Amino acid sequence: MSLARQIFREMRPFFRALDDVSLARRPSPFFPVMTQFDPFQEFNAARPALDLIEDGNKYIVTADIPGIPKENVEIRIGDNGQSITIEGKASETYGQSTTKASSGGESASAANEDTTAVAKKDESSTQISAERPFTRNVSFTRTVWLPRPVDTENVTASLKDGVLTVEVNKTEDKASTRIPIN
Repeated sequence: MSLARQIFREMRPFFRALDDVSLARRPSPFFPVMTQFDPFQEFNAARPALDLIEDGNKYIVTADIPGIPKENVEIRIGDNGQSITIEGKASETYGQSTTKASSGGESASAANEDTTAVAKKDESSTQISAERPFTRNVSFTRTVWLPRPVDTENVTASLKDGVLTVEVNKTEDKASTRIPIN
């Protein structure tokens, strides 16, 4: 076994602690002004809120990813079924929108029936504030470490109203064997 692999195996609990949901940074109710000047605010904005629930023989992971279509989200299970990684990308261009032009009457030409109008960005406009976490070209990655391995074949994922839900069934730990006591 290589030395690097052994070191990473021993460091795994520390990596899990970094992604622990219960250690997530939350705004302080006592010092609301101080949270406005958080130097890590931009970093925190690209980390979706996650919940990990153990429900009987399965784990349920829910993540808030508003405004991101399912085509821009990728879910992977790794580390022999003990981690779930959620990756996503939001791309929105400020000040541009696309609308379909409609034909008003029967005298409209065929060229005008299916044209796309693009509203040009107003060069004099300036964005004053940006509070929505998933705007512009933002990508994120979140990894959740699971206490027990899961069945990678039976995974369901759904995205509804900006909430991603991933359900995975636990597997029986093959490394352990129950020994009866005589």
